[in-house]
Amino acid sequence: MPKIKVCYNFSPSPQLQMLFYRIIIFISFISFAQEELLDSSRFCYDYKYSHLTVEFFLNNQEIIGANLMEFEKKCKIDTFNLDLAENMIVDSIFILNQKVDFIRKKNSVLIPNSFKEIDNFVINVFYNGKPQIAKKPPWDGGFVWSKDSNNLNWVGVACQMDGASIWWPTKDDLADEPDSLRMTFIVKKPYLVVANGQLEIVNDYSDKRSFSWLVKNPINSYNVTFNIAQYRHFNDTLVGELGNLSMDYYVLDEHFELAQQHFVQVDSVIHIFEEQFGPYPFYEDGYKLVETPYLGMEHQSCIAYGNKYMKGYLGNYPEDIDFDFIIIHETAHEWWGNSISMKSERDMWIHESFATYAEALYVENFYDYNKMLVYLNFQKQRIKNNHPIVSSLHFDTDMYYKGSWVLHTLRTILRDDLKWFNILRGLQLTFYHQNVNTEEVIDYIKAHVEYDLDAFFDQYLFNNQIPVLEYSIKKRKSKYFLKFRWNDVQVNFNMPLLVQLQPNISEWIYPNTKWQEIDLENDIDTLYVENDLFLINVLKVK
Repeated sequence: MPKIKVCYNFSPSPQLQMLFYRIIIFISFISFAQEELLDSSRFCYDYKYSHLTVEFFLNNQEIIGANLMEFEKKCKIDTFNLDLAENMIVDSIFILNQKVDFIRKKNSVLIPNSFKEIDNFVINVFYNGKPQIAKKPPWDGGFVWSKDSNNLNWVGVACQMDGASIWWPTKDDLADEPDSLRMTFIVKKPYLVVANGQLEIVNDYSDKRSFSWLVKNPINSYNVTFNIAQYRHFNDTLVGELGNLSMDYYVLDEHFELAQQHFVQVDSVIHIFEEQFGPYPFYEDGYKLVETPYLGMEHQSCIAYGNKYMKGYLGNYPEDIDFDFIIIHETAHEWWGNSISMKSERDMWIHESFATYAEALYVENFYDYNKMLVYLNFQKQRIKNNHPIVSSLHFDTDMYYKGSWVLHTLRTILRDDLKWFNILRGLQLTFYHQNVNTEEVIDYIKAHVEYDLDAFFDQYLFNNQIPVLEYSIKKRKSKYFLKFRWNDVQVNFNMPLLVQLQPNISEWIYPNTKWQEIDLENDIDTLYVENDLFLINVLKVK
């Protein structure tokens, strides 16, 4: 493959910070749905609908709100559990319009003895308080109280790390998303509030306005968001696989003209991802980019954008690759993370590996295959191999970069791009708007290929070691022989490999854990392996 010069930036901040903050998610998710609530009763009620109403008091950094929630009971329960940060105050709770008693226990709201005879119930929780402030958003979760260049309020929230319950009462459970959601946000003039879904109505009062937004699709609670500023709005319509998709952009006034130029690239992102993964998953709710005072977040149908209208990641990425990383990565999460969502923190790699790999596919389709390899090698430099990608104990950035390379390697060994992209689209179709676990994704892929991939997934997802191809070249009676085998691998690991045994001619070899030997037509000093296509190490032995 022709070599393309790459400019790397290895400073630990800004490139890795965005990736580190999601790693902390795993630690935070342990408290995300509080430990005292992780009992069997939480599986006894299904979250159907939520109507969240919040009024913002910008000068005091306070909110007053209510959340009306509809649930369907699936089994007998004596106590109902909700989540709300302990620094927030619950004023009152009503069930079927009857005021009920409740107990606060740290970040939990417990409602006892109210559900024995009820199959479907409506709970309305009234609350208020000063939500947690993010110290370093989005790496640290909470409200972001900021000012624009005109000293006007600019407010948002980034809560994936700590959970939605830091600012509103809900069932904070990754595996249970409300089927639909309505939000009514009230703020003083002249500010706008931008949120998920489609804007239903704006009500005008003497000194304030209310903005009602409707999400028609299932949404994880941590994806529910708001953005407050004196925004300027422009919009467009994209003709996609399912027809017209509304494209809305909310930006600060000072960046209005710049944003109109910079966000032109969004159309190509949507088109490329639709081609690779299938239709954009939330046509009814539209697509939005909203300028935020923090770097970014994949808030469903309302992506937070704070990359300062720069190339790459705040200006850092391989040279000659001219796109905005935040737009690409967070948009990919609409497919991988928001439509297909994890059941537990152990499955987070499904979000991040596929979204990071989607970046490479965007490069391939927008530029060319060789540029994609350059981009993948940029990712490869950041692989650590300290812990397995799939783990409930240890988490690091390998779920991004190594996960991307696992998918790239899998594409290579399939040797059938049509099949590979059918698998990606098939995953989206099969698990559309669903929560899935690691085993379900693996089983789907295995069911659609002819190869036994058990050892492959065991090696790359559940083990931290990279396969090592050991080889030697020997001469006997004027003939040369290549010996090779896999080492540091799982039992029965037999991944094929593309190598060059003759100059500029690639061919497949089939190593396993036992030494094999083949004749060489020519004397070669070093075995050339197509390292751009596989996540492996190569070791020449005596």
